[in-house]
Amino acid sequence: MSKIIDLNITKSLTEFGLSDKEALVYMTLLQSGEVSAVRLSKETELHRQFVYNALAVLKEKGLVLQLGTPTRALWRAQTPRKFVALAEEQTLRATKLAEQLSVLAEKKEGQEFTVIEGRNAYRAYNLENIRKTAMKSTILIICGEWDQYYNLMGERAHTEWDCIRIAKEIHFRIIGPESLKKSFDRDTATRALTDYRTLPKLETNLVNTIIYPDHVDFDIYGEPHLTFSIKNKVVAESQKRFFETLWCLA
Repeated sequence: MSKIIDLNITKSLTEFGLSDKEALVYMTLLQSGEVSAVRLSKETELHRQFVYNALAVLKEKGLVLQLGTPTRALWRAQTPRKFVALAEEQTLRATKLAEQLSVLAEKKEGQEFTVIEGRNAYRAYNLENIRKTAMKSTILIICGEWDQYYNLMGERAHTEWDCIRIAKEIHFRIIGPESLKKSFDRDTATRALTDYRTLPKLETNLVNTIIYPDHVDFDIYGEPHLTFSIKNKVVAESQKRFFETLWCLA
């Protein structure tokens, strides 16, 4: 076994939670068969106490077997296939932990905050968003920009998005500045379930506020594009009331 291979294997073993000394003892046992701690100390050039400590850890992990009496013990390495079993056990523990943490996250409703960056992520996020939105919901938008949305989504992604929206009978209500009236007239003329109003004193800007039943998105049309999403029903409800106030004024 070359030194380079030794170092590579040692690194892999440390990823399973073994120290360098424990990895060295285990690899030495694999090559030496049944040996005493004294002989292991000589072959590894480790102090005998380090060898005893390493053997205790390896035994606890099920990686070595102790043979004979405590005073005249011999040690033998378990098959390397044991690491496959350890990995499977770790996967099961990780899966269980993820499930437990998911329960905590569900209980802590309203605390989720997500940042979406870039064109591709924006498209994927919007499509996933509309798929998750409940049937016959209403999406509200306080619009600062209009054409920027189409530039980012692209015709194909927007068409898919709108087909899903219409199939689910999701209503779209928009408030925008007076300067966007022509764009609204043009684009909403052929869009079902869409209403808009304009506010003369509302300024065009690079931020759109999109209000869903359980979360609010803030689209910032810069370079790169950013969307900040806050999942909080209380916040969504307060933004909805704000929208309705503006709707009445529009």
